[in-house]
Amino acid sequence: MSKAIPTSSADNQATSIERAAYIWNTASGLLNAFQSVIMLTVLTHVCDVTTAGIFTIAYANANLFLNLGKYGVRNFQVSDVNEKYAFAPYHASRVMSVLAMLICGAAWTFCSAFTIGYSLDKTLVILMMLIFKAIDAYEDVFHGNYQQHGRLDVGAKVLTFRMVTMILLYAGLIIATHSLLTALTITTVFTGLFFICETVWVKRTFGLPIGSICLPGAGKQALSLLKECFPVFLASFLLFYIGNAPKYAIDAVMDDAAQAYYGYIAMPVFVVGLLATFIYNPIIASLSEDWAEGRSQKFAKRFALQVLVIIGLTIACVIAGWFLGVPVLDVLYNADLAPYRIDLAVLLVGGGFLAAATLFTTGLTIIRWQNKLIPGYVVVSIAALLLCRPAVQNAGIDGAAWIYLALMAVLTIWFGVVFALGIRAGKQTSIDSK
Repeated sequence: MSKAIPTSSADNQATSIERAAYIWNTASGLLNAFQSVIMLTVLTHVCDVTTAGIFTIAYANANLFLNLGKYGVRNFQVSDVNEKYAFAPYHASRVMSVLAMLICGAAWTFCSAFTIGYSLDKTLVILMMLIFKAIDAYEDVFHGNYQQHGRLDVGAKVLTFRMVTMILLYAGLIIATHSLLTALTITTVFTGLFFICETVWVKRTFGLPIGSICLPGAGKQALSLLKECFPVFLASFLLFYIGNAPKYAIDAVMDDAAQAYYGYIAMPVFVVGLLATFIYNPIIASLSEDWAEGRSQKFAKRFALQVLVIIGLTIACVIAGWFLGVPVLDVLYNADLAPYRIDLAVLLVGGGFLAAATLFTTGLTIIRWQNKLIPGYVVVSIAALLLCRPAVQNAGIDGAAWIYLALMAVLTIWFGVVFALGIRAGKQTSIDSK
């Protein structure tokens, strides 16, 4: 009788790494998504509603320019299965984009402070939040390298530990000092030091990142990489602008208290996208392999399944939000949000469209149709610029919620059509090559 062939240690290790990647990616994703919820919750219970409104717009501004810092390179880097670029160009490009993030973000802040009339404290909070998020942008290029080489678990693990300690430190400082600026400044310094220590530890323990940080000619390659990823960057930047355009309109025509209330009901919007990301983020590399190896039909079926998942998650979140959203948010933020129940449901539906638009953006990056993203984002961004302020002026927070839903719906339909055309073109190319 023949003996069964034992599973190789390499296979066991691969399975263990994949399992750990799902677990740690879920943990870090949850913490990253609910970071602002926790920070705003603590702030609301300790400070006043005006301070909460300042935090809301500061977080929105910082995350807008975070898209410039990351420059849409992460998915390109992870899907670079043939290693067209070494790590040095990826690193050099990230240094350039983070510097651009800080310069442009500071310019935007000073311009807003002058035209809208920010207080000194509000201006400094917005600038410090920008620096806080710049650390995330720089760290991301290292984590992209880990994921590119099959160790998503490593990056997710250190990110989880950083997020936990950072949130605890921030909460303690808010309670102790009652000062958002003081707490945010100290937390930013801590985050930078933690990143340095984690990167050294990962290099010594796992030999990651793979490749040198600096190589001759890396700067020239970095410029080529930035040029190639420009459509993805512009798409992600404009997508975030579109999603937050109602907040900028509120900042311009209403007060910080109104900003806080909109922030309270808008916070759950990203839950749908967060849950969807947990499912499709770990399979980006394998989806890229399917497409690169000509398995376009399999790729299309797997991608369609992710769209169905987002639809299901959106329905579940809207139902949960309608019955549980307001009571939970009332407790979290110590505010009466009953008048905004319909607005919450509208925003959650918009969040589902946002999740789908983000998924289509990822898909178009994988099939290298990212340049097709630009027209849709530009048109909808112009619509957001023209329509959001009048909507808020005429209907307040109600207008902000409905214009958000309309913008997300148009964007998703547009990208869905473009993605379908890209898949069709890919299938035709595959047939013609046979």
